[in-house]
Amino acid sequence: MDTILLLHGWPQTAHIWRHVIPALSTQYRILAPDLPGMGKSPFAEQYDTAHVAQLMKAYLDEQGVQQCHIVGHDIGGWVAVAFALQYESVCLSLTVMDAGIPGLMSPQLFQPENAGKIWQFYFHAVAEMPEMLVVGKEREYLNWYFTHKAFVKGSVDSEVYYEAYKGKERLTAGFNYYRAFSLSAEQNRQQLRKLKVPVMAVGGEYAVGEGMRAVAEALSDEGAVIVIPGCGHYIPEEQPVVVVKLLEDFCK
Repeated sequence: MDTILLLHGWPQTAHIWRHVIPALSTQYRILAPDLPGMGKSPFAEQYDTAHVAQLMKAYLDEQGVQQCHIVGHDIGGWVAVAFALQYESVCLSLTVMDAGIPGLMSPQLFQPENAGKIWQFYFHAVAEMPEMLVVGKEREYLNWYFTHKAFVKGSVDSEVYYEAYKGKERLTAGFNYYRAFSLSAEQNRQQLRKLKVPVMAVGGEYAVGEGMRAVAEALSDEGAVIVIPGCGHYIPEEQPVVVVKLLEDFCK
């Protein structure tokens, strides 16, 4: 039985996969840890994706997994790409969902007219200021994301994520991934090559969408690009049935 490693994004936890895991578990061994510093996971010393990928490799070693399919959403996609570039021999396939990958994003994306989509990359990267403004307003802040970035309203279990991120320590750990973005981007650019394992890039119609093609083309000569209709950014929660079918067909 093949293993699938599911990596969530910010501001979420492995809870994002709750509708996907039961169906996939009939055919695969599923591992869905909280990323370092997020949810119930221990804090990390560094949050650049090369380092976090090394932590994920150690986690797989502890689980006795020699090879697996890697699936990452949002920041989990950042980590998944870094993992594949460092440990391609461990990967059976790579799936990236609705994520702006450090080092693979077009500079044109970071333009003022795209502020509604990318402003948090800047805000979260600023030292201390985000915590100063968000602590005590975690519920309102996180709900803004789930309201504006989800197309299927009510699909995101927002209260679970509020409990996971309330307080300065957990907020800081999440923000630290953004603070390490430039370092992660440089690491990816130095290691970037066409992967030999199958690559699938998935976008929500009302989120990154067709923009995921840049990820597929950067990492593979034959990468698959899927745009899920009627879906925003939170793909595993908004369209779990579609996600299950895509992974069942791809992770063979």
